[in-house]
Amino acid sequence: MFLNHVLRHFSLFALIFLFSLQAHATENHMKSFEVIEKSIIKSPNDTRQYQVIRLANNLEVLLVSDPDLKNSAASLSVPVGSMHNPDSQLGLAHYLEHMLFLGSERYPVINQYSKFMSQNGGYTNAYTAQERTVYGFEVNDSVFAEALDRLGDVMRAPLLDEKYAEKERHTVDAEQQTYYDNDMRKLYALQRYSLNPEHPTARFGTGDLTTLVDKPGSVLQQELELFFQEHYSANSMKVALTSPRPIKDMQNIAVEYLTQIPDRKLSKPSIITPLLTKEQLAIEVQMKPTADLKYLQVNFLVPSVKDEYMYQPGAYISRLLGSDHKGGLSDYLKKEGLAESVSAGFYGAYSDQYSQFNMTFKLTQKGLSEQDTVVASLFAYIDLINKHGVNELQYSEQKKSLDNYFQFLPKSSGFNYVMSLSANMQTYPLQDLLSYSFRLDGFKEKFIRGLLGYLTPENSRLFLISPDAVVEKDIPYYQGKYSQAKIKKVRLQKWLIKAKDIQAEMTLPKDNEWLPENTTLVKAEKNDKAVQLVNNPGLSVWFKQSELTDPKGIYKLQLNNNISDQSPKARIEMSLLLSIVRKQLSDLTFSTQEAGIGFSIGSYNGLFISTSGYSDKQSKLLLLLLDHFKNTKVDKQLLDLAKQELTRRLNNRSKSKPMDLGLDGFRKLTRQPEWSDKTLLAQIEKITADDLSELIEQIFSTSSVRLLALGNFSSSEVLQLTEQLKEKIKVQPNAFYQKKQLNADPSQGALNYIRHSEKEDDALVSLYLVKSQGSISLAKAELLNKLLKPAFYDQIRTQEQLTYSPFTASFKVGNSLAFGLFTQSPSVGAAALYKRFEAFLENFKKPLMAMKKSEFEEIKKAHIANYLTKPSNLSGEFSYLTNEWADNKKAIDTKSEYIAVLESVTLEQVQQYYMELFFEPQKIQQIIVQVKGKKFTEAKPLTLPKQLTILNIDELLKH
Repeated sequence: MFLNHVLRHFSLFALIFLFSLQAHATENHMKSFEVIEKSIIKSPNDTRQYQVIRLANNLEVLLVSDPDLKNSAASLSVPVGSMHNPDSQLGLAHYLEHMLFLGSERYPVINQYSKFMSQNGGYTNAYTAQERTVYGFEVNDSVFAEALDRLGDVMRAPLLDEKYAEKERHTVDAEQQTYYDNDMRKLYALQRYSLNPEHPTARFGTGDLTTLVDKPGSVLQQELELFFQEHYSANSMKVALTSPRPIKDMQNIAVEYLTQIPDRKLSKPSIITPLLTKEQLAIEVQMKPTADLKYLQVNFLVPSVKDEYMYQPGAYISRLLGSDHKGGLSDYLKKEGLAESVSAGFYGAYSDQYSQFNMTFKLTQKGLSEQDTVVASLFAYIDLINKHGVNELQYSEQKKSLDNYFQFLPKSSGFNYVMSLSANMQTYPLQDLLSYSFRLDGFKEKFIRGLLGYLTPENSRLFLISPDAVVEKDIPYYQGKYSQAKIKKVRLQKWLIKAKDIQAEMTLPKDNEWLPENTTLVKAEKNDKAVQLVNNPGLSVWFKQSELTDPKGIYKLQLNNNISDQSPKARIEMSLLLSIVRKQLSDLTFSTQEAGIGFSIGSYNGLFISTSGYSDKQSKLLLLLLDHFKNTKVDKQLLDLAKQELTRRLNNRSKSKPMDLGLDGFRKLTRQPEWSDKTLLAQIEKITADDLSELIEQIFSTSSVRLLALGNFSSSEVLQLTEQLKEKIKVQPNAFYQKKQLNADPSQGALNYIRHSEKEDDALVSLYLVKSQGSISLAKAELLNKLLKPAFYDQIRTQEQLTYSPFTASFKVGNSLAFGLFTQSPSVGAAALYKRFEAFLENFKKPLMAMKKSEFEEIKKAHIANYLTKPSNLSGEFSYLTNEWADNKKAIDTKSEYIAVLESVTLEQVQQYYMELFFEPQKIQQIIVQVKGKKFTEAKPLTLPKQLTILNIDELLKH
């Protein structure tokens, strides 16, 4: 009795103590964060809730609650990047980014972090920039807590296990090798190398096997651990979370899983060394590219205006410099035959001390020989802006565009959204995180003129990429040579003298007629599915309104024909004609883009014209584009320029990334008809202006017509547009043409396409093609890919270190389904890669067959959640439907039916499908594209027991 009495009293005491602990925990939890920003300025179109809190460890966390989501996402940024590498270990920040996710104290299994995200409907990635490193993931919300705990544990206690160091050094090196002969990466490196050598930005940043290695006085592992301790602290990190959960729940999850990150009370590293001295101004850097490129870039580094973002003086100037309007800089240079294109960029937060203007000129051969005229034209236009362009008119045009865009800002979500938010939290005030790039609080002439004052010849930095470049020195850590020299004063003065003669031919842009005037929503017609408004021989019109409350729409118009598939000459004619028309429309492109309307003209089973953006003037735009195309006059200068561009593009193909060559080879094999670059090149000089005029006539007199209208249109408006189209096009009652695609033919044996690259690496595309049984085949392959993809990445990249970026994919090819394994490797040739692929497929049998049904169902559920997420913009809402329309299906808008098929797929079906796909050769046809790089020229190409070797795509039978 006494014992029972004691136990009863003890139980009561324990219960009271437990309640006391819970109350204390609740009280502590209430103090575990503070709200520091509620009033984040957001678009009227944005219904999400935002809040910024500071946790007890001084970590700032942005919470974004969006009940429309199915997935949650998180990103964490650190204000430390490549510029903070110690001199003794260049690339250390990037190397740490790689090492962090190879296990943490409570989650020690290598690569489980990325596998967890992948198998729960998401993915993970990170990047290292000069001044910051940013990490992120997206995952199904049901496992958001564990995913956030994994991220928190990585930042609290990463293993940084030395036993993986050698492998990850090779991964970093493999990544650098993919950039080793990339001309744009070399240009970026030279931009930095030509800065003040005392500044840490002027160094190699990526890292490779020669920089990330033990040295006297510098042990890599010790430096790695020290770098983490000295630079990774909660008080300097920023985190952004987005989730369907309410703000209160997000507060709780942030407190529970992110407070574990230690606050080491670190300050953001400051670098006071100037980026530039007089020695780095008025310089010319020349580089000889691997590809046939002719670029001239003029850079200006100016005092930072990142804190004046609300007045946007840099964007004001770059808008005028980059405009394609008639009389603008771009228009003048094109008319003179000096440039193919002109682009302007402004980076307000280039560093804490500097902002940057980039002017990039894609030169013609004439422009290459007259570079000083190009540069003089730039200074002529800068002077024109200074004299006449700083005024309320230009400000009001800029403001109208920004205000309209922010008013109806498309809703971003998921991984990319949080990655940008956490990065921007390092730079901009919290209340302006969403609005900083759209704010224009007033016309500040003083700021604009102040910036213009720095755009002088004496402050310019020229970068010339040309096959004719005069070079003398190796580019450190890259393939190729360059030279650097000061520009003589007499040349600087000549630019200004010549500019005076040029300026008279230039004008500033006028008001924009394409800005929307009516942004009301049309009356809802309440059709759950897309409706075919017209279904006549040779004429099809589909229509669907949007569930979103945006005054925007999409038109897709196809003048359907097989003209460009009839011969290599016809293919080249279409390419040349499209190039000419796009150039003629550059003025319209600038105006419509600034007004929030976009358009594109291309070739896809005929002539393909697409418009998107504000619906107000889209019908007018579509008809205008059609009229322009129909009435195009081809002059000799434009035709010659188009021929130069196309010749260069086809010649440069062998100089592109091996993986790009492999994917291009796959497209050439599976889409019929196709021809080799050599065959296409041979046609170019034969084409005349009369040929193109005849082609235009043929397009408008022999085509059937397909139209897709989506978004803020009414059916009556679409039907009215259809009647207007019929007046301009002689619609033919033809069956709709669809380019043929390769179908699986196991009896033929493998198709083995061997291509040669001027780059170092080999690449391999290994595809298994099997006859499709409809959507069930696609669903099984899609779910199989969710299981196989992370394992393939882990084996080929992490465990075997064969490549930096292996991936898998499943997709339709005509009436067949393809499952592919892809990679590019600096380590082994295509034949060796294929052996490792085969070994992986054999070894993956065991874990796949041992998988639990419950685990598969969770992965399937997470994958389906991606389909069920409420769309945030028109392109996302209609992407599935648009693909069905492009495939010319009789029934489109069948997404819900496909989701039902996905839900029906069982683990046993996926396991059986795996065995059929990879281990029953009588049912499949293999498609191999192997790209042979210079490093492996001595290695024998991959051969299969039964194959049709293709060295030239022209040899493949067209049928």
